[in-house]
This record gives sequence, C-alpha cells and structure tokens, in this order.
Amino acid sequence: MKANAESHIFNSVNKTQMAGLLDRLSQIDLTSSHYMMVLAGPNQALKNEFLKNISALLGDFSEIDLRSIISIDEEESKRKTDSFFKAISKSERNILLRNGDVLAGEYTGFTYSNVRYATPQEKYLLKRIKGSEKFFILDLKETENIDMTLRRFAQSAILFTAPTSLLGRLFWALKSIRLNGHTFINKRKSVQLV
Repeated sequence: MKANAESHIFNSVNKTQMAGLLDRLSQIDLTSSHYMMVLAGPNQALKNEFLKNISALLGDFSEIDLRSIISIDEEESKRKTDSFFKAISKSERNILLRNGDVLAGEYTGFTYSNVRYATPQEKYLLKRIKGSEKFFILDLKETENIDMTLRRFAQSAILFTAPTSLLGRLFWALKSIRLNGHTFINKRKSVQLV
C-alpha cells in the first residue's frame, strides 16, 4: 500500500485543505497493510483540532506515550515494543503515538548530526508497525526529528507550523521564551550508570 508520501503544512485552520485530506483518509483500506501519518510541529492547538476531526471521521484513537516504551537501552526498547504490540487488540484500528521525538538520536544516545538517521529503536518500531494493518499517527513536537527513514516509511506528513499573522507571531514568541538555554521538549528519564 506504500504510496508516495504526501506533505501538508498547516499554520492556520484551512477548512478546505483539511477537509480534502480527511476525505482521502476516509478511503484508506487497512486490510492489506498499515498506514502511518506523521504530525510534526510546535502548533499543538492546531494539531489537537486536526486530531479531533480525524477521530470524528475514523473513530477513537488509542493513545500511547512512547516515553514509556523507548529508552536508551536497545534491548529494553525491543522488549517493551514487543509487549506493546502484543497488548494491542484486533479491534483497535487507530493508534496515536505521542512524544515521538524520543525516537531521535539526541534522546536515545545516538549521534546528533546534521543528517538525521534512524536509531535502532526507531527502525524496530517501524518494522513492527509495517505488518500491523492499523492506522498509526506519530506525534512529533520538533520537525527536525523527521529523519529520512521516517519520511520514506510514512504515507503522509503534516507540519503544524507557528502562526503567520503578526499578532499570532507575537504571542507565539512570548510563549516560547526560555531563560535557561536549550532544553529538550520531551523529557527523558535520567540514566543510571552501573
């Protein structure tokens, strides 16, 4: 079922664009394969509105926090990923994977280079998704965490960018002020060295 990945960018509520995308999503057949959509970007309010619309169309989504599955330890991540897929019932068709940023190298202890590569944890999760016959949404807060593997694997990606209006940008800038420099948007567990 793998088609060319579609890309959409929403920085405001564009009802026509959103309706067209939702119409295409309503025609997805999951009997032969999976479908994966990536939602990325900092505009959480717009993302939530999109999720509300897609839930109304396709049904409720089972929400999973990837911070409870993915860790620096590859074997532990694989065990938890396997447990997660075993726990999914046949009736669950729609799954929302929150905090997908933990798949990135900066969270898993792999290289944080200019060119983004998939971490072993991400590759294993995508391998398990591949034959699942389910609809997955991967939620990322940072668009930079969409690596080449994820771009090739996902059927569609939607970027929820910051507002473009002057007033919207002003409020956005005020909300984004940080006093302590760089912080990870998704918190991770502290590492215990033995």
